[in-house]
Amino acid sequence: MKAPDFDFLRYTLEQPDQISPSTFLFPSGRAHLEQVGVLRLEPRHPKPVNLVLSVGIHGNETAPIELVNRLVKDILSGAITLGVRLLVIIGHPHAIIRGERFVDVNLNRLFDGAYDRYEGMEVDRAQVLTEQLTAFYDAEPSFENFHYDLHTAIRGSRFERFAVHPYVGEAQYQVRQFGFLAAAGIEAVLLSHQPSTTFSYHSYKHHNAHAFTLELGKVRPFGENNLKRLQKMDTCLRTLVTAGGLLQARQEQLHIFSVVKVLVKDADDYQLHIASDEKNFTGFKQGFVLASSSAGEYAIEQDGDAIVFPNTNLPIGQRAGMVVRKANWQQLNKAW
Repeated sequence: MKAPDFDFLRYTLEQPDQISPSTFLFPSGRAHLEQVGVLRLEPRHPKPVNLVLSVGIHGNETAPIELVNRLVKDILSGAITLGVRLLVIIGHPHAIIRGERFVDVNLNRLFDGAYDRYEGMEVDRAQVLTEQLTAFYDAEPSFENFHYDLHTAIRGSRFERFAVHPYVGEAQYQVRQFGFLAAAGIEAVLLSHQPSTTFSYHSYKHHNAHAFTLELGKVRPFGENNLKRLQKMDTCLRTLVTAGGLLQARQEQLHIFSVVKVLVKDADDYQLHIASDEKNFTGFKQGFVLASSSAGEYAIEQDGDAIVFPNTNLPIGQRAGMVVRKANWQQLNKAW
């Protein structure tokens, strides 16, 4: 296998069930094909950084898959020189082949041990990815850990590119990460208010990684993505993988939101009273009945409160959306 000809995405989708682990050289290091969709790249002279880039956790979110696959091609061909330990994950090959979000259950709800509560092909995949994360981070425990889990959203958004920051409890936010997000073209950051079972939260909780879920536009099929709209993200990722550094911009340009309510589907007749194409971060007037069912209703508590991730096409008991509120930068800065 010649590294310059290695198309990680194509190789993964051609063999979605099983591969033989293998190792090969590329101009600036050694590559280890660990599992289906899991490629570990070790540079000859690493900066003290363990970086995980994951894409395709949802199979129909193609723009990040194309972006990262192009980055990997350039590393393997020698077009750019790898400077950090890098683990690249194509999360759900079977869902990618089908062009669907998932097959049996949402993979991004199965981490932090949550796979024990579900059945389906994603359960085994979550276990494999969890094991790969641990092995990768534990190999160089003195290095700084990063994990950027790249997605696109089902709906459009008032902020085309936004990040979800893991819940940190009483810990401090890191200003350097917000500066990096601003430089990468992220427009808004949603601060999680509680632990979750997402892939990025798992890395934060168990490996003390600087970890984010990054929403980079809207779901589109392969070939219909305009990667020029992700040029800033591409530049920042390339700087990180080559030099081990985080490009910076003024974090004050980011719009910061906090969660005030998690909407949960509580009955078969549960409805969100919004348009089918309502955008993420659309705000409403106080008193507007946003959600209702035979079990109750929820009305907006404050002018400007907005909806993020609305979705009712899911089982009872699962999240149907989040109500978010603009946060105060001065209050947030106290945590720097």
